[in-house]
Amino acid sequence: MSRKLAVVFLAMLVLAGAMGLKTAVVAHSDGSVIMANGGAPLPPTPWK
Repeated sequence: MSRKLAVVFLAMLVLAGAMGLKTAVVAHSDGSVIMANGGAPLPPTPWK
């Protein structure tokens, strides 16, 4: 059982590190890479 818990803990640690790295990269960028392809079109409204 302890081996399974160690594997789960290691996977959670890797995922938390990846999310933290992503947050740090996004916080230090100006967003130009995300908006390089433009915004998504607005969905049609049913009442028009």
